[in-house]
Amino acid sequence: MFRSLQKVMLVKEETEYGTDPTPTVAANAIEAIDIKVNYSGEVLERGVSLKSLSPKNAVLGKRWCEVTFSCELKGSGTAGTAPRIGDLLQACGFSEGADVGSSVVYAPASTGHKSVTIYVYDIQAETGNSRLHQITGARGNVSFTFEAGVIAKAEFTMQGLAETMTDVTTPDDPTYETTDAPIVQSSAFTLNAVATLVAQSVSIDLGNEVSQREDIRAAGGLKGFLINSRKPSGSFNPEAVLALTYDFYTDWVNAAERALSLVVGSTAGNICTVTAPKLTIDGISESDRNGIRTEDIPFRLAGDEGNDELVLTFT
Repeated sequence: MFRSLQKVMLVKEETEYGTDPTPTVAANAIEAIDIKVNYSGEVLERGVSLKSLSPKNAVLGKRWCEVTFSCELKGSGTAGTAPRIGDLLQACGFSEGADVGSSVVYAPASTGHKSVTIYVYDIQAETGNSRLHQITGARGNVSFTFEAGVIAKAEFTMQGLAETMTDVTTPDDPTYETTDAPIVQSSAFTLNAVATLVAQSVSIDLGNEVSQREDIRAAGGLKGFLINSRKPSGSFNPEAVLALTYDFYTDWVNAAERALSLVVGSTAGNICTVTAPKLTIDGISESDRNGIRTEDIPFRLAGDEGNDELVLTFT
């Protein structure tokens, strides 16, 4: 028997695409939530003409693995030191730039995308042994959710090459980051320099398109995965206000480009600042929150100078 919560995840950046860098419990353990490992493949129907109507067995063609999970959005605890979630962000198309003792910046990149190897240990309750899933060459997409009074989360959908699923001895106790994730409270939130909007949540999806690289030489018919494009979008839900306070309608009609900023956390080494320089509103829908009139506002993000439409800075 396997318990749904009793799992260990390790993630490590690859030096060479698809080559397992052997993540360890001491350096690469990730505190992940709701981990799901899904094996997928193309079932090839034979379609052979026979004397009888009985079909021939199908065979498996291209095969890959998808891993979905979420992580608390938090820093390493030391300003200028990258958090472990950084490997995953880079495998979702972000670049990483560290200023020692000061900050770590993640900005969208158009070239040089990293990849990661993922280990997931399912721990059997009766024996304490594990079933190990090994996925290499993983790249994917990430979305972020910021809700009032709740820990901010990053939700990942990673696609990679399915290497093995084997029975192994459960590794030693993993070493996790010791920082506690900040709660979304007392957060500085501004849109077009207006800092008085009362929103319960902000969500942002990087919107990566991840494509398969098909290769007749590769095992399973796949060489790997490539991030081909991104269309970042999101939404937030402020309480309704007079146009004098904020004129959402005019912004929508004129496709006005507005800057968004959100700061979560207050302890050095564990502060995350989210910036988006050119947000445009896609619509305005009436809603209700605890009897209070609110607006549901979807938006999309665009770059200003390029590769800057969504920047995360840990300080």
